[in-house]
Amino acid sequence: MSDDPRPVSPDTASVSLGHEADDHLGSLKPPIYETSTFVFKTAEEGKRFFEVALGLDEAREGEEFGYIYSRLDNPNLRVAEARLAVWEGADDALVFNSGMAAINTVFLTYLRPGDLILYSIPAYGGTAKILESLFTELGVTTRTFRSDADERDLGELIGDAPLAMVYVETPANPTNEIFDIALAGRVAHAHGARLVVDNTFLSPVWQRPLDHDADLVVHSATKYLGGHSDITAGAVCGGAEDIDELRHLRYRLGTTASPATAWMLTRSLETLRIRVEKQTENAIRIAAFLNDHSKVSSVNHLSLLETDEHRKRIYESQCLGPGAMISFEVVGGEEEAFRFLNAMKVVHLAVSLGGTESLASHPWTMSQATMAPETKRLIGVTPGLIRFSVGVEDSEDLIHDLEQALSHV
Repeated sequence: MSDDPRPVSPDTASVSLGHEADDHLGSLKPPIYETSTFVFKTAEEGKRFFEVALGLDEAREGEEFGYIYSRLDNPNLRVAEARLAVWEGADDALVFNSGMAAINTVFLTYLRPGDLILYSIPAYGGTAKILESLFTELGVTTRTFRSDADERDLGELIGDAPLAMVYVETPANPTNEIFDIALAGRVAHAHGARLVVDNTFLSPVWQRPLDHDADLVVHSATKYLGGHSDITAGAVCGGAEDIDELRHLRYRLGTTASPATAWMLTRSLETLRIRVEKQTENAIRIAAFLNDHSKVSSVNHLSLLETDEHRKRIYESQCLGPGAMISFEVVGGEEEAFRFLNAMKVVHLAVSLGGTESLASHPWTMSQATMAPETKRLIGVTPGLIRFSVGVEDSEDLIHDLEQALSHV
């Protein structure tokens, strides 16, 4: 990187930040440091590395550290984390071996028996399940809120309980419901709690929660950040103090991403904007097509908010683009949804999202399968709902495939 003090954009940082070719035998790209263990030059150096890594002492100004063990840190992790932090406008970032590893490390760091967490619904099934099972069993109180809740509603939910965290997934999986990040931040901070935002669906290309008073941002980096359906990873971005605290628990839990995963994530971040912009361009066209189709009863995409003033206001205040996730309801319920899914030829029938290929799934029987039917309907998940992750293929090919698949409904 140049010594010019002018900050570079995330697009530039994604290509060059954190790697100096001269330090790696002139290698243009960061090599994969596929090693478990690193050698100390002296016993005194080893002692100092451990003092800081394990939180026994703080680093002094200008002090630089090498590596001890890849569960703790690794050169590939440092490059990926530096570039992620720039994307989210954060002090620092951490990469984990899955999205749920990242989320659970945040919960385990900041939630204690007797605490209250408010979380938005709908939410990813894995997040809701762990809160309502393990953390409830550990004595954490959980309460949920919908997107139309205002500050008074949230205050009534909290009451006199010791609020530790407000957790918001926006846009929400799988319905694209959006929540007001700044409002959630005001409520959290008024009670001395943290606001954590899951930014998986829009990625930092289209939304940066830290700009709207979030304390931490979490990602399933398997999705848009990884973008090629070939890694499983998670990420947390935020302030230096919080990230340092999370880093120490990551050491102990062993939720650190492998060097190979960190290297592949670094590769993917170089093309993040290019991929997401193409996917979003495709999604806008596809959402308009579906919105006019007689066999589709409703479409959820953030490009279609003209008649919803409340959601449109939130969108315009915190989002930079509508993203590439669509959910839509096929007329006729589960049987007709299955006819549609089984007839697809270009689009793949699979869970996950954010990859270069287009994927469609059935939330009622897949990602939200463990929820009670009445709960699913309450959050907008119906037997006819399809979740569609739009890829980078030619949009006309995708629309043709959707058209022919809908003809079987």
